[in-house]
Amino acid sequence: MSENQELKISDEIINDLKEKYKDYPLFQITDTVSGDNFIIRGSNWDEFARVGNVQPGKENRVPLNMVKAFVVWPEIDQQDIEYNQTGNWQPGRIVALAEQIQEVLGYSKAFAVKKL
Repeated sequence: MSENQELKISDEIINDLKEKYKDYPLFQITDTVSGDNFIIRGSNWDEFARVGNVQPGKENRVPLNMVKAFVVWPEIDQQDIEYNQTGNWQPGRIVALAEQIQEVLGYSKAFAVKKL
């Protein structure tokens, strides 16, 4: 990954993922700095709530859990994302990707609030 990600999203990859995750919509997220592409899958409320259910004091792991749970392509090396051995998984990148995942899943700030 990165180094101008050589992995390309082919129709075959998309079709395989659609079959594997047929109960969920798929979305593409592009890192506009590196050009890396990610495919994430949708979720239901129960699963989303479980991803965010962490032990007290471990709330900072929610973005990491979200990326691990919902990024379905490319396959993420679990050791690398935990320990950033390659330098591809800086904490800020994980948080930014998790924010995009939340937006795709409908948790965006697209509502206007007006005091009455």
